Amino acid sequence: MTTFRSLAVALLVAALCPAAGVCADTITITTSKDNTLIEESSGAYSHALSYNFFAGRVGTNGEGTKRRGVIQFDFSAIPAGSTITAVSLQLYCSGAGLSTSFPIALKRMTSSWGQGTSFGFGGGGAQSTPGDATWIHRYYPNVFWSTVGGDFVTTASATRNVAGTGWYTWLSTATLVEDVQGWIDGPATNFGWLVQGNETTLKSVKKFDSKEIPGGATSPKLTVTFEPPIPVLGDLTSDGMVDGMDLGVLLGSWGTPGAADLDESGTVDAADLAILLGEWTV
Repeated sequence: MTTFRSLAVALLVAALCPAAGVCADTITITTSKDNTLIEESSGAYSHALSYNFFAGRVGTNGEGTKRRGVIQFDFSAIPAGSTITAVSLQLYCSGAGLSTSFPIALKRMTSSWGQGTSFGFGGGGAQSTPGDATWIHRYYPNVFWSTVGGDFVTTASATRNVAGTGWYTWLSTATLVEDVQGWIDGPATNFGWLVQGNETTLKSVKKFDSKEIPGGATSPKLTVTFEPPIPVLGDLTSDGMVDGMDLGVLLGSWGTPGAADLDESGTVDAADLAILLGEWTV
């Protein structure tokens, strides 16, 4: 059922955003957690609260072992029901075993993982603490990956060559957009990305600043562009539906002004009830 107010909402949206019919927003956020998976058979080392995470293979001083970064972001600032249109990631490389350019891939994680309290300055990490992600653990000391080295999709969502120190940007791809859209639609599936470098060449490792870097100026920066959902007339609980929950809000506001005054008459009354029932979600 089309009402005067729903028509007004549509006209307002069209007036504010005439080109697309909806308004696009952009946010930039840093990681909610990050860590390094350090190749070691017992899972003894991690990098939870360190200033950096690592990706690639270290030199002979580190026994030529691999490092894989894991990063995750909190998307709660993006309204449920939004449509993701672009995603890009900026990482600051603050050190490199070799300044040679090597590809660094972002791969979607398929299992949850943790960040404990371990802290270390070098690529060797520090003693793992409870809750840390390690080469064999999702959560140290007794929750394990299905596959050592992390559970992730083998196909990269995005890849960028990284050489020496400086900022690097992983530009938006269809798969990055698909990853974030999936996490917006199903927050319980948000396990972030693996950051995987060259794991063949000695000293290919790259060091990236983490969210813990002092001052935060060179922390990871994920930029997401999205189209928020068009407001649903009568959706007083902002869950994208008009149902019994909204009816309860309206009845609880009966005789008063407020958000449930759908016809903006100054009072919640039978006219507003009729509007809400007319917009009822089947």
